[in-house]
Amino acid sequence: MEAYDSDEQLERLKAWWNKYGNALIVGIVLGVMVLVGVKYWLRHRTLSSDAASSLYDVMLGELAQKNTTAAAQDGQLLISHYSATPYAGDAALILARISLDAGDIKAAREHLQWAMNHAADSGMRNAARLRLARILMQEGKLNAALKLADSKDRDGFASDYDELRGDIFAAQGKKAEARQAYGAALAELGSGAPYARVLRMKLDDLGPEAAK
Repeated sequence: MEAYDSDEQLERLKAWWNKYGNALIVGIVLGVMVLVGVKYWLRHRTLSSDAASSLYDVMLGELAQKNTTAAAQDGQLLISHYSATPYAGDAALILARISLDAGDIKAAREHLQWAMNHAADSGMRNAARLRLARILMQEGKLNAALKLADSKDRDGFASDYDELRGDIFAAQGKKAEARQAYGAALAELGSGAPYARVLRMKLDDLGPEAAK
């Protein structure tokens, strides 16, 4: 009877294996592949971050030595090979500064646009957007600059955006809108902040009605 039960259990096991064995093997293999893949990805990300950090340090050293050509080359490497790291956004802002200093406005705009769209850090994206808007404003492209200044992504930069909006409105001759924007920037910054004096001066420059 025990032998019969053993044979029956064996037959059931064989039937179960024939039905589910392949799926079980595939599941195990996939699980191992996922585990290995995750470990590889984490290791790759760590190595990429370390390499990007080292290259960024080299770039800063080159800038300190006023070797802008080498710094620009390393900045491009950071963007092309390590775009997912925070250092790429920093590099794009630096490249924009180098381009501006060289009088290449078009290249500066392109670097800032890249940082605005791809930088890993929201602070970098906001800094790039504000700088790009300033360039557009200086070029007389006030509507395009205002579109950037009206961004909803203002985390930590609300006062900067409102000051920019005030500058654009002032350039457009829209004094009422400029007063409102400068007032909002001042309220967000706080009247006791050192830069508040600049905002009050901008308000005063709009005329008597701006005096608070």
